[in-house]
Amino acid sequence: MNNQYLYQHQQGFSLLEVVLAMTILSLAMIPIAQSLSGSLNIGFDGQRLASQCYLAQAKMEEILAQEFDLMANASGTEILGVNIPWQVTVSLYDGDGDSIGEPDLKYIRLKAGDIQLETLRFRAL
Repeated sequence: MNNQYLYQHQQGFSLLEVVLAMTILSLAMIPIAQSLSGSLNIGFDGQRLASQCYLAQAKMEEILAQEFDLMANASGTEILGVNIPWQVTVSLYDGDGDSIGEPDLKYIRLKAGDIQLETLRFRAL
């Protein structure tokens, strides 16, 4: 009789309860794992854009170091040894809106990868 009493009042989980709990827990973990995966992708995108920004700034500094009269449109596929397509557009800047570019002011636009930089360069007197 003592053994029968222990069997009926035994505490603990049955195999079915454990399997059910594990199923519910694993289903709850799916969205958490997906959000972590998305966070990693965002981190990698941020790192890629930061690298492209650094390379674009380096290229822009290289362009601005040129003599004013030698600045011209150009393009390429590499900056500082890194494969990244870039394109530079140089034009006279129309500062007063008369549709005639100012001969001493150039508008420079650089597109490198997903980054676009723009600046003005004034001819030093």
